[in-house]
Amino acid sequence: MLRRRLTILVSVFFTVLAAAGQEKKIIKLKQQPMNTRLQYYHIADVKDDRTDTGNIGSIRAGLFSKKYVSIDLLGGAANALRGFLQINLGQDTNSMPITLHIRQLEVAEKTGGLKAESEVRMHLWFYNRGVKVAEYTGGGTIQAAIDAGRYIEELIRRSLDDILHQFDTWAGQHQEELSTMVKGPSVEVVVEMPSNTDDTGKIAFSNSRPLVLGDFQGKPDDLSRASAATYSGIDVKTSTATLYGQTKVTVTVVPFFDKERSWCRSNSRNARTLQHEQMHFNITVIKACELVAAIRAFKFSPDSYMKELEQLYRQKDKEGQQMQQQYDGETNHGQIMAAQAKWEGQIRESLGKQDCYK
Repeated sequence: MLRRRLTILVSVFFTVLAAAGQEKKIIKLKQQPMNTRLQYYHIADVKDDRTDTGNIGSIRAGLFSKKYVSIDLLGGAANALRGFLQINLGQDTNSMPITLHIRQLEVAEKTGGLKAESEVRMHLWFYNRGVKVAEYTGGGTIQAAIDAGRYIEELIRRSLDDILHQFDTWAGQHQEELSTMVKGPSVEVVVEMPSNTDDTGKIAFSNSRPLVLGDFQGKPDDLSRASAATYSGIDVKTSTATLYGQTKVTVTVVPFFDKERSWCRSNSRNARTLQHEQMHFNITVIKACELVAAIRAFKFSPDSYMKELEQLYRQKDKEGQQMQQQYDGETNHGQIMAAQAKWEGQIRESLGKQDCYK
């Protein structure tokens, strides 16, 4: 009794499969040479990125076109297009390899009745070595009596032909752009240090132009016990140009002395005071040179190069402030002669090692 029940269940199961198999219509692409012959790339592979890869839509079929059936390409969309292109597309395999990604391949019924109007929609993405370089859409509409299945494969072939031709035409007209796009985004950072500044209130550092007492034009700070004060800093400017994902950044670094803010008391305007203040400026210059070297050695990211530049600058600015404070602390603002002489030797030696001012 148990064995008989199993036999009945198996029979029902196969009957359902047979019925389900009749609900899908399989289309085989006609092996016919394409009009397009590729010159600038070749199709190395085809992938199906659609969420549902089991069919390409549905059409009406049967008596009076009252019945909907799902429709698919023989072997699935990716296999069908891949095999068709290998046989029917003229292409040079020594050209740039492209992987064709199917984002949309859909057959949709637009109207019913004795004449069914069916539409093919195709959306393809073009990839080279994992980099998306282009996307195109295409399609067409066919109106046929009762069963449009045999016309749909022609629409698919025609849409595919048109899309490949469009991209090949574009690739021929934009070879430089395509080449750089394939490389992916990149950034090149170049740095320069001019010996002058357009700001008349500032002095750019130069070995041939040391500070003079006349450069200290600011009003002395009555609350300060210092004989003089040097206001110096590092002016950093950037200019950026991007073309086809390739970015070039030019960084201009100028160590400067601010004449309008730096001051010196009238009773301290002597060579000793000037020498001490010159060393403050030289410390700024040393850190500016170190910043230039750090920028040249750093491998910047295309996504965060501005943040990385900012971090390099902040680090050197912090080091500079610490060095200035240590210099004043150990020399007591230039009053301890031995310490002042030691610092002057160290600063000159360090500045002489910098590539900026050798």
